[in-house]
Amino acid sequence: MNQPVRRVLVLNVGKPTDGNVADRPEAYALREARPDYVAFVCSHAADFQAGSLRFVDDYAALTGLPPERYEVVSLEDPDDLVACYQRLVECFTDLRRRFPDAEFLADYTAGTKSMSAALVLAALDSEGRPEVQLRLVRGARGHQATVIPGTESFAPVSGVHDVRARRFVGLARLALERFDYAEAAATLDQALQRELSAALRTRLEHARNLCRAFDAWDRYELATAKTFLELYRRDWHSWLTVLDQLTSVVHAFAPGQPDARGSRLTHLDQLRDPYIAVEDILLNAERRATQSRYDDAVARVYRALELLVQLRLWLGHRIDTSDVELARLPEAWRAKLAGRAEGNGPVRLALVQAWDLLADLPDEPLAGWLATERPRLLQWTQHRNYSLLAHGFAPVTATGWHEHGQAGLVLCRAALAELSRTRVRRPLEHQQFPRADLLADLG
Repeated sequence: MNQPVRRVLVLNVGKPTDGNVADRPEAYALREARPDYVAFVCSHAADFQAGSLRFVDDYAALTGLPPERYEVVSLEDPDDLVACYQRLVECFTDLRRRFPDAEFLADYTAGTKSMSAALVLAALDSEGRPEVQLRLVRGARGHQATVIPGTESFAPVSGVHDVRARRFVGLARLALERFDYAEAAATLDQALQRELSAALRTRLEHARNLCRAFDAWDRYELATAKTFLELYRRDWHSWLTVLDQLTSVVHAFAPGQPDARGSRLTHLDQLRDPYIAVEDILLNAERRATQSRYDDAVARVYRALELLVQLRLWLGHRIDTSDVELARLPEAWRAKLAGRAEGNGPVRLALVQAWDLLADLPDEPLAGWLATERPRLLQWTQHRNYSLLAHGFAPVTATGWHEHGQAGLVLCRAALAELSRTRVRRPLEHQQFPRADLLADLG
């Protein structure tokens, strides 16, 4: 070919009842589209049924197409939707490889119903830029419902990009069912790269931004999560309330806070429900378990149990587990830790030590719970210590999670319930992250 191919037309070919192709919609489509290259999609003659293959040369001659400017895509069974679709997918792939810079049109006016359906599906599934444009020749219908010559008009198929975009919405829903907000956001981004109606674009952007919000929250990039949720405060204000409390707790335990003993934790006293951070970590653990990331789930449950005792020791007794002030401890505990206080560094408490100390403190609402559940807590900690993300190499399997791992989650929630029962905690409402319901506005 001496001239570059800028426009490719994939054209379904039907059978004229009188053998005259000049007045057929295919001829109109060829004249209107003025393609540089044509793929004629035709049916074979079989079982005494005349196919449309024999009319290709007539169309080529009618529009002056030289042999090097067209090809024939022959369908063995024009009523076999799956076979037709597979053949046309191969056709589009090959054409895109040969003409990477061309514009692609697909006219599905003629042919069998299966041929039309297959061409539309293959065009929608053809990945690449630019996207395939669907075309249809309309007109008044006459004998055998064929278009009456002279009444034809070209009708671009409006809204087809919205149809393509909605197929990505289905993939995003699958990602959200497994709490994969990053994948869902990336999938919706792909949909947004297409030419869309203004209404659908607005809804897709809304859903994509919410996915980005919960992806950031899931990774504890809380400032980013707040930025996105603030865009829709009216609908998400209760979540923002939780997020603000959680952000304050995270800030209190962040490195680089003031060095004065306990000063980094003082603003926890101003929070309505600092224990919401414990619940949030437990919800995060459940999401990891849903993704079969059981090692990660166990690690988060451990952090939740650790944070719970850190909060109780500070809020109830002004004891900071990272820098223990011995004067605040019972006499037996002062004697026990006195030797460690002689060094230059601060006295720190490990998780089991912190539990035991909390159980020995006066007027502690969790003391009874700790006395009862200490054996189960120690057993759970032992299983956790064997895991790869703790001190061992044992993987946490699905069976291990259900038999041992989630027991820590249950224990931690029981402690939170005890704090609520004794009115030490004034719980805010918190719940698991939304899944596919984030896309409810997309139908």
